[in-house]
Amino acid sequence: MSEKAAYIKVKVFRFDPSAETAGRFQEYLVESKEPLSIMALLAKVHEADLTLACRTSMCFKGQCGSCLVRVNGQDVFGCTTLVKPGEAVVIEPHSKFAVIRDVVVDFFQPAGNRKE
Repeated sequence: MSEKAAYIKVKVFRFDPSAETAGRFQEYLVESKEPLSIMALLAKVHEADLTLACRTSMCFKGQCGSCLVRVNGQDVFGCTTLVKPGEAVVIEPHSKFAVIRDVVVDFFQPAGNRKE
């Protein structure tokens, strides 16, 4: 008996300030039979779409903070937040910091009026 493919539906915030005046969302389907951290999920999306800017460092302890993002409206540590196959997530830049590009933020600049 073959296993049915399982997917995680990912909606990622995209924004390139050198080419756009406002952000947008792009959807991806990531195949996975097991839960993935948000950072592992973003790494898989990046493998499929090299234009996505995201941080891929993963301490998996929620301590360094380089993985801070907003998931389904909540600011979280991306390395410790898990998503199960069959679920859908919306990933955005962390709400307290200025966007550099896509989901990468400048940890030294507070968020201004983000255009979404």
